[in-house]
Amino acid sequence: MGKPYSDELDAFADTYQWVAKQDVARLGHFLNRWSGDYAVVVGSGGSYSAAFAVALFRELAHHSPTTAVTPLEFAALLRRLSPRALLLSAEGKNRDILAAARAAEAADLACAALTLTQCNPLLDLARGNDAVRAFAFQMDWVKDGYLATNSLLATVLLVYRALFGESDFHNLAPLLSRGRLDNRRDTFSRLVGLEDAKRSGLLVVHSARGQAFAVDLESKLAESALAIVQVTDLRQFAHGRHLQIALHSPAPLTLVVFSPDERPLATATASLLPDPGRCWQLELDGGSDQDLAVSGLIDAMLLTEALAKGAAHDPGQPPVPDFGRAIHALDPAALLPSDQVPVSRLELASNRKMSVGVHPIASGRPEVIEAAAAFAQRLTSSRIKAVVCDFDGTLCRAENRFEGMDPGHVDQVSSLIRQGLKFAIATGRGDSLHDTLRSSFDPTLHGDITVGYYSGSVISRLDTDFVQPAPNPDFKELWSWLRSSAYGNLCRSLGDLARGGQFSMRLKSSQQCLRLQGAIRHWLDDTGRADWRVFCSGHSIDVLDGATSKRLVVDHMAKLLGIDSTSEILRLGDAGHENGNDFELLRTGLSLSCERVSFALDSCWNFGAPGNNQAEVTMAYLRGLVPSDDGFRFSPSALYAR
Repeated sequence: MGKPYSDELDAFADTYQWVAKQDVARLGHFLNRWSGDYAVVVGSGGSYSAAFAVALFRELAHHSPTTAVTPLEFAALLRRLSPRALLLSAEGKNRDILAAARAAEAADLACAALTLTQCNPLLDLARGNDAVRAFAFQMDWVKDGYLATNSLLATVLLVYRALFGESDFHNLAPLLSRGRLDNRRDTFSRLVGLEDAKRSGLLVVHSARGQAFAVDLESKLAESALAIVQVTDLRQFAHGRHLQIALHSPAPLTLVVFSPDERPLATATASLLPDPGRCWQLELDGGSDQDLAVSGLIDAMLLTEALAKGAAHDPGQPPVPDFGRAIHALDPAALLPSDQVPVSRLELASNRKMSVGVHPIASGRPEVIEAAAAFAQRLTSSRIKAVVCDFDGTLCRAENRFEGMDPGHVDQVSSLIRQGLKFAIATGRGDSLHDTLRSSFDPTLHGDITVGYYSGSVISRLDTDFVQPAPNPDFKELWSWLRSSAYGNLCRSLGDLARGGQFSMRLKSSQQCLRLQGAIRHWLDDTGRADWRVFCSGHSIDVLDGATSKRLVVDHMAKLLGIDSTSEILRLGDAGHENGNDFELLRTGLSLSCERVSFALDSCWNFGAPGNNQAEVTMAYLRGLVPSDDGFRFSPSALYAR
């Protein structure tokens, strides 16, 4: 099975060039939305080595806690936490990663997946339930053999480029140059004791910055049965793990791996070993942690090649026993005990209200489920004449905010408008969205679409020219205070931040936003601005003066059409929680969220399918609108489905 392992290593430079040509902008935008949140990266087999490196990259780029886990660990983790999750699978077909995706959906967790083919079972699952956000690339010019090589490198480099940008990625070129790779392979082939390491085993003692190397070397040698490998770090080694060198015969050969700045500790440790001839010292190339991780993965694969010389089998095409194939083919989802209880959409909606998951049992309190049922009855019995909808995260996925709506979603909204539904958008954005909407929708519909820009500062039809509103002059005081604070470096010019009655800032992480929100609330109290509000959604802070609110768009539509704002207008948003910038839009009336909800029981419910969020849920809501003689009715099937 597979292909000669050395042939795969010959393609590393080509893999780097392939990654350089891929469009990773959406992947980068998506991962940036998670900044500040706890996340896990899920991988099995060779993809676990990629998961380890990607988790490290995210911690470095976003200063956010991230853990690499196997699919089995991920399923267990979901009983305790609801982390952000990125699934890695080159071909998207192994049963363990598919089980992880299904476990995420069952736990009402939206996750993402990165694959290197554009046609595979994981992508089919993503298309079928909208619980997985897929980033699919097509790496069809080379295919790994038994061990993950180019697929591992490509996955890691794609995320590296998405998180660290073009400049840092180009700095990797020397590590992947054919000359360096050839020299490194030659160095490893000349190591003394290769055959002895295969016989007696290998004890890999790594520095803090050499762990990616150790993780992948253990994976490669264990999966190919080339050597028995144990892994420990330099200081764990000091706490007893060194005894096997003295008490076992033959003792394992020791490999000490380290970065240039960790050389003193590594060499001091190696110098104390009783037999220097049975110790290899490997210094990795690279300056930054992310570059050392890439260098380590490459070296692990090259050292595997050196250890494979003279072996009874090639690591790229070993004889796989029948029992091994049978074990690999087991379906963990079918064989593991499940504590998952099927829940109705009402139960799921009640769980979201209480901010609980669905493990280990349906957790909805009876009175909350009853409130969900009462709201659903109220919604389905109403006759809806208009929709007022947020844009970013609601009509368009947040990471695609500057690319506009999906064409299929535009068609869906357009069809409803043509059937008589009045449609309005309440957004924190301004002229950029005006241009995007005009280019997305048929010009014949522009007069039927109303937009409230800058959280209701300006309300106009899409067929009129956009007029930039003058900012509230009182924002200058807020701006001056911020400039003198610890966040002063994040303040651009006042003209860039203030529009009409809205003052907005985008920060690097959600933690920064929450901290700044608290500080601004104290400033509002101190300056007596009781009618001003500050909202935090994702990486965005919005301060609104007393005359500005997205609910003004609802009032405008109610007055324009002569309809009741609480019973004839459907309100849709994604950030309906108390801190969110859709809170005021969704706090009353017939309001639905496609993601986060408030604690109120008479408004702001989320009836989306398990694991679904953002635009996909919004479109499911809109598909539930059925034209009738007097407006539109909301189909019960859109709320009560299992």
